[in-house]
This record gives sequence, C-alpha cells and structure tokens, in this order.
Amino acid sequence: MTAPGRFDYHQGLFRERTGSGRQGRFRAGRHGPRDARPGDPRHVGRRVKLKLSSRVAYVDLLHEVAEDLAREARFTRNAALNIGLAVREAVINAIKHGNRLDAGKMVEVEFEANENRFLVRVRDEGAGFVWDHPIDPRDQQNIFRTSGRGIFFMKHFVDRVDFLRRRGKGTEVLLEKRLEPAGRTGHGGAMKRRKG
Repeated sequence: MTAPGRFDYHQGLFRERTGSGRQGRFRAGRHGPRDARPGDPRHVGRRVKLKLSSRVAYVDLLHEVAEDLAREARFTRNAALNIGLAVREAVINAIKHGNRLDAGKMVEVEFEANENRFLVRVRDEGAGFVWDHPIDPRDQQNIFRTSGRGIFFMKHFVDRVDFLRRRGKGTEVLLEKRLEPAGRTGHGGAMKRRKG
C-alpha cells in the first residue's frame, strides 16, 4: 500500500514510490500524440490535475511537471522555465500562506494546454492570503526582505495572473501564458529556480 502523493516525476512519467522498492508507472492524463502540433487535427486540449498534501518537498516536483508540460505544449525552453517558476511561486504561496504548512490540507494544481495558451490553476484549502497589496521588491525598504516576491515574480513570468477567493474553500490562483508565434518572445526573461 502506498501513501497518497508519493511520486517521483521524470521525463513525462510519474513513478509511484512503494515500500518494497517497486515502481509503478503511469501517464498523468495526457491526451493526443506527442508529435501533434497546433493546427493539426490530432492536437487536442490536454488537462492534468494533481492533488498533493501541503509539503514544501513537492515544490520541485510541481515545477518540473509544469516545465515539462509547457515544453510539450511547444513553448520555448525559456518560456517553459518561466511557467515553471510561476507555478513554483503559486504553489509555495498555497502551501506556506494559504494552508499554513498544514500537511493535512491539500494543494490542487491543474494544468490545461490548448493550441494557443497554457493555463494553470493552483488551489489551496486554507484561509487564503493577501494578494491585493503585494510589496514591490525593488523598493528600497524591501530590497533585503527574504519574502514577499512571489506575486511579483508570477506577474513577470506569465501573461496573466488572477486570484479568486473561494468561499470556505481557500484561494485559487490562475496563471495563463499565451503561446507566441515563432520568432516572438513574451515578457520576462528566464531566471534560475528558487528553493521552496
């Protein structure tokens, strides 16, 4: 018997960790052939939904999943990294500020790709967090602060960031990145990953 949410992720496959050392492999709800391109009739929208306990240890896993799915959706390496970083920040906020590091509360991350955009919804089950007055880390009084940069980063890594307070159910963060035509780049340069 395996505890829920104990998975390793590598090259598009989840490997379930079991006590006996055996690994079960499964795909995470992907649809359509890998070689299908936007405009190809075989290219269909894809949705992957993960629900994990509020553990900071899962931040790297979700970052990697986001980046891999974005690359499969035909985003450039830099754009995929930016999407991964935005997801990372949203998940950190959900775990630390939404669910207050309560491992009994879940974080749900839903990825959806279609021919022209990549959507990610990150939901927590906590009391929520304040998003309407984020600090500007570039202000002199905030330069040496060790926190408070997540929303700022998310808004620079993706094209759209929306917050929704779900009455009695926590907060949902919606991240959207549009697929740019070849030769164009979106805003926000690639940055290195930040530890959770």
